[in-house]
Amino acid sequence: MLDQAKRFIANHWKYIVGLAVVLALLLWGISYNQAQESRLQQAVTLTQEQAANVNALQNELKLSKQNAEMLASAVQQAQAGKVQPIYNFTVEAPTVQQAAVGVADRINAKDPTLPPAALEKSDRTLTAPQEVQQPGGATEWQVGVYKVNNYRNWEWSVGYGRHSGDSYIPVGLQRNFSKDRAIEVEYHAGGNESGWETKYTIMTNKLFFLF
Repeated sequence: MLDQAKRFIANHWKYIVGLAVVLALLLWGISYNQAQESRLQQAVTLTQEQAANVNALQNELKLSKQNAEMLASAVQQAQAGKVQPIYNFTVEAPTVQQAAVGVADRINAKDPTLPPAALEKSDRTLTAPQEVQQPGGATEWQVGVYKVNNYRNWEWSVGYGRHSGDSYIPVGLQRNFSKDRAIEVEYHAGGNESGWETKYTIMTNKLFFLF
């Protein structure tokens, strides 16, 4: 048994080392990404003007231009009274800006008295005061809470695979050209034979109308 293990290691040491490196990089990447995402998922407070400004959203929330444009559009619609909030709740504060900061602090502290929608996990959370135009021309100040889940244009992947006793490393690159459509190219490196494949991906909320 020990001799077989030694022979296996001697014959496949390159793949074993490669797999170890891939796993180490993968674990480091996961740990680093989780730390970064945890920091970026903290609620951030902006002014009414900043919340509707694409450049400010990109800089303060670390958003791509595409995501910042979508968020700015949503904020502008809310400020114009074209989008109604899912929940309404009352807070007391000396100013509306301080109220927005207070709501962000309560979200970050996971205050159970807040509506569930305000505590939902998302890529980014923004709170901002907004002067909302009401029907009839009246205006009122509100604190808007925006939950942002980023749309990502590109994705990449790397892993380890085996087929018929042959080991290889799959490396993939995916281009998301809409919210639910993508094309992926995957290359299989190593092994006795290298190969590649391409896939057209459709994202859906249900699989065969069952789930």
